[in-house]
Amino acid sequence: MTRALVSATLVTLCIVALQLSILSSLRFAGVVVMLVWLWPLAMGLAGFTVLAVWSALVAGVFFDTHAVTPFGLTAAVGMLLAYGASRLGKEGVGDLDSAAWWVAPVLAAGGGFVAPALYVVGAFVTLHFSLWRGSTLAMMVVNALAFLVLARPVSRLARVVGNFGVRVRR
Repeated sequence: MTRALVSATLVTLCIVALQLSILSSLRFAGVVVMLVWLWPLAMGLAGFTVLAVWSALVAGVFFDTHAVTPFGLTAAVGMLLAYGASRLGKEGVGDLDSAAWWVAPVLAAGGGFVAPALYVVGAFVTLHFSLWRGSTLAMMVVNALAFLVLARPVSRLARVVGNFGVRVRR
């Protein structure tokens, strides 16, 4: 578990760097695609609850230190997504091998649709009203479509990272 935790942390930090250096400057319909939410969601769908929640915490904290958002809000939304996805992953619903090919992308799209709404509600609760500037519906739709497209490759990476260091017994 320790080796998987270290590798998940390193990959998470690389994803945060990718988010901050490239994806935060790209806008689709005025919206930034939040890979820092897709990564823990994919880890959860792969069935790695601890790694998913840890990845969400690390990604959210490091992202929030560089963004003009309420500190910890990105982590909180990511952790909710990760935990919910891990419940489905433990049941085998989001598994890439045993479920239909479209299940993981549809679940990820659902997470991408819900995450911006949770983010805006969380910002409202923390009295940070500047996040209401753009269209919440546009954020929801763009992230849902991006998560739909990126779900399978990111889920495959999550499975490789989560299984790192697991010994196969014969």
